[in-house]
Amino acid sequence: MWDRKELKAKGKAAYNANKVACIIAALILMIAGGLGSGSTTSPSVTVRNQLNNNDQAVESYDDSQSGNNAVTVEVNGQDLDIGESDNIVPVIAVSSVVLFLILIIGTVGLMVLALVLNPLHVGARKFFIQNASDPETKVDGMNVGSVFGKNYRDIVFSMLGTQLINLLWGLLLVIPGIYKAYCWRLVPFIIADEPDISGKEARARSASMMNGSKWASFVLDLSFIGWKLVGAITFGIVNIVFTNPYEAATDTELYLTLKGNDEQ
Repeated sequence: MWDRKELKAKGKAAYNANKVACIIAALILMIAGGLGSGSTTSPSVTVRNQLNNNDQAVESYDDSQSGNNAVTVEVNGQDLDIGESDNIVPVIAVSSVVLFLILIIGTVGLMVLALVLNPLHVGARKFFIQNASDPETKVDGMNVGSVFGKNYRDIVFSMLGTQLINLLWGLLLVIPGIYKAYCWRLVPFIIADEPDISGKEARARSASMMNGSKWASFVLDLSFIGWKLVGAITFGIVNIVFTNPYEAATDTELYLTLKGNDEQ
C-alpha cells in the first residue's frame, strides 16, 4: 500500500525541480478539464458549461380566461405574455430556433472536447510522467504535441468512449458514477504511456491498478482542499502557480507507484 505523505512529497519535489514547465502543463490540464478526481470521465462538463450560458425558453398555456387561450413564455424566470393562441406559431418557431442553437452549441462543445481537449489532457499527463524522472522536461512535441500524431485517432476514441460510458453510469446513479470515475482514474496516464491502447483495455487496466486504492485516492484528493481554499482567496493565483501543478505531479506519482506494483 502506498503512503499519501510520501506521494505528496515526491510530487512537490517534481514540481519544485521544474516549476515553470509544470505550471504550463497544469494550465493545459485545467483548460482541458483534467484537474481533480474523476475528471477524466466527465465528458459533459464542457458542453454543460456552454449550455448553461444560453437562455432557456419554456412554453405554458393559461386557460384561465374563458374563450381566450393566452400564451405565456417563461424566459430566465420571467413570464412574458405573448397574447392570444393565434400567436402560438411564431412562439413555436422561436422556441425551435432556440433549441436548434442549443443543439449546435452542444455538438460543437462535444467536438472540441473530443478532438482538442481530451488529447491535450493526455499530452499534459505525459509531460508529468516524463517530468517525474527528468526535471529538465519541457512542454513540447515530445509530450503535449505528440498526442496529435499517428495515435491521435486512438486517443480520441479511447478517452471519449471512457467518458461517455462513465456519464451513463452517472446518469443512472450518482454514487456508481463516482465509483467508476475512481476505477478509471488512471486511464489518461495509461493512454499517455501507450497511445495505441484501446479504451476497453485502458479501463480494465486502470480498474485493476486502482483495486484497493480508490478510497485512499479519494482521501488524497481531499488533502488538497486546504490549498484550493487558499487559491480561492487569492483569486486562483495560488492554484495556478502552485496547487494545480503540485496536485498533478502527485497524481502522477500515484500512477507510477500503482504501475510499479502492477508490474511486480
